[in-house]
Amino acid sequence: MADTKHAHAAAAASLGPTEGDGISYKGLVWFGAILAGTTLVCQILMWGLFELFDKQATRDDVARAPLAAPAGTLAPPPNLLTDEAGNLANFRHQEDEVLSTYGWVDRNGGVVRIPIARAKSLLLERGLPVRGTAPKAEAPKKVGK
Repeated sequence: MADTKHAHAAAAASLGPTEGDGISYKGLVWFGAILAGTTLVCQILMWGLFELFDKQATRDDVARAPLAAPAGTLAPPPNLLTDEAGNLANFRHQEDEVLSTYGWVDRNGGVVRIPIARAKSLLLERGLPVRGTAPKAEAPKKVGK
């Protein structure tokens, strides 16, 4: 059987622990305090920096246009097409009206529009404009002989 009662074990127990656990609790407390202090200082510096940036931005901001919407207002909702077939029919009606009626394009310049059918009949009556015939090029002169 093994002897578990040793004389030196009882003597060591009465003297107290001879070895520590190797952890410096005082160092851990100082590390935590320095870490918390550094974090607090960084947060204060960032807060001050953002305040400085905000003041610079408001100082350098251009004045709003008189007709602009007030600051902080939301943009208007999108104008969605809810009746696409009706919009297409309206568009085609307007195009047909432009292509089949007389009207002014530029009253000051004297430019008018005429219906397509009338333009086709005028084109058949008058024909397409033709350029004048270009004079024939002269033959190059022979140099020498």
